[in-house]
Amino acid sequence: MPTDRENILMALREKPLKIYDVMKRANVANEEACQSLLLKMRDEGSVKFDIHKGRWLIA
Repeated sequence: MPTDRENILMALREKPLKIYDVMKRANVANEEACQSLLLKMRDEGSVKFDIHKGRWLIA
């Protein structure tokens, strides 16, 4: 069973996504949990946030 972190990375492999699209594709129900996980992953260097487009992408 893949974790939320693995689901998010799989969803972002296809293309950069906005937070709601990440939540839908990764099947994460809670927006705050998804956002905090994305921020942790950004701090670790596995994902980036494009501030101009408002999309998350793989680093």
